Amino acid sequence: MLAPVSEGAGASTIAAGLARRAALMSGRPAWLYDLDFQTNTQAGRARLNGQSYAGELSGMKFWREEPDGAGRLAMRRCADAPIFISEFQRQLGAVRRLTFHGARDYWRQARMASGLVILDAPFGSAALTALAPDMDGVILVADAAASRRSVAEKLADRIEEAGGRVLGVVVNRAPGR
Repeated sequence: MLAPVSEGAGASTIAAGLARRAALMSGRPAWLYDLDFQTNTQAGRARLNGQSYAGELSGMKFWREEPDGAGRLAMRRCADAPIFISEFQRQLGAVRRLTFHGARDYWRQARMASGLVILDAPFGSAALTALAPDMDGVILVADAAASRRSVAEKLADRIEEAGGRVLGVVVNRAPGR
């Protein structure tokens, strides 16, 4: 999982680049989950083919929408790379509440079906601590000009207190030496 330390730190760009590189190097598809179910930024940036696949795996989900059935997670393949990107689909105003929850078996199945599973968590999302315990690890993404070390340390502590493992920090937009 990639998690921004500050808003606009560039975690989404890094997640997309990592998915692309992993798919090309491994020869297996990468699955990129955009946890911003409101705007679906990753799906909006990519050229996706028309076909979509259900994001539920064997009936399992890592999210709950209220009312139940008011939305669905679709996985769509990029037109130019073996990457599947999630998109939360719903009627405008149909979902009153959305929550994330642990789903270890869901992520185990996702790992078996792909070369790499990457989660792109939006800044400040509750999905981060809800899902971090099920991940192999979380990489924090900091903006060299906007992110504070103390904020990164607090975020790392919060992830670890929730049962997740912080693997490190990518400092984005660092000035060259």
